[in-house]
Amino acid sequence: MNIQEFDTRCRTLFDSFLTFYSGWNAGQLRNVEIKRQHSLRVSALCEKLAVALGLGPEEVALARAIGLVHDLGRFPQLMKYNTFNDAVSVDHAALTIEELERGNLLQGLDPGVAQTVKTAVLFHNKLALPAHLPEQERLFSQILRDADKLDILEVITDYYQNRDREPNHTLTWELPAKGISEKVLQMLREEKPVEREWVKTQEDIKLMQLSWVYDLNFKASYRILGQNRYVDKIFSVLPKRDEVYEVYRQVRIYVENKFMN
Repeated sequence: MNIQEFDTRCRTLFDSFLTFYSGWNAGQLRNVEIKRQHSLRVSALCEKLAVALGLGPEEVALARAIGLVHDLGRFPQLMKYNTFNDAVSVDHAALTIEELERGNLLQGLDPGVAQTVKTAVLFHNKLALPAHLPEQERLFSQILRDADKLDILEVITDYYQNRDREPNHTLTWELPAKGISEKVLQMLREEKPVEREWVKTQEDIKLMQLSWVYDLNFKASYRILGQNRYVDKIFSVLPKRDEVYEVYRQVRIYVENKFMN
């Protein structure tokens, strides 16, 4: 099976997957649609980044396909546990690998390509990639990680800007609204992505999302970040305290330097 065929099979599986999982309640249906649209947009962003990197048609198709199926595990996760919170259920990336293998999606694919798919999916939601990955696995993992973060930033900044919208606990994690943890600020000052374990409030979530600028890999990713003003939009819904302004300014300078270098 070549990569173009794999791309087609991914689209077929994606569509049939959503048909297979049925019986959702109204709240779950809203979250199913959120993840369906997220997967489609991440697929398009993976394709956009691959093109910007000058990759060939086969590699672009592979990036697009990986983006489409990277979150398939979210649907059985929601059905079984009624949550998207990995901490209280299962690692949705590992569950996605199980679903890909159960659906024989990787069967007939070149073993190196199949491993690239599994690596990219498995590590898309981890704090960092393993230090020593083969070049192809690292490249497609970075493409997926960037695309995933960029689309989440699109979703959450839209949510933050529409304050009359009904609360969505998958975006707020059902955490207290107010409060900023010193450890979160410290990691931002050190130009490190904030680890989830230190996030205690919804304001910490927003600061964690600001810290994602320290974990993007490509100039094209920073261009999308800047064009959509994600950093400014997050800052606009944070409390205007000196320490918040300090890390916001630091993030802005970091992003601007990425454009210049």
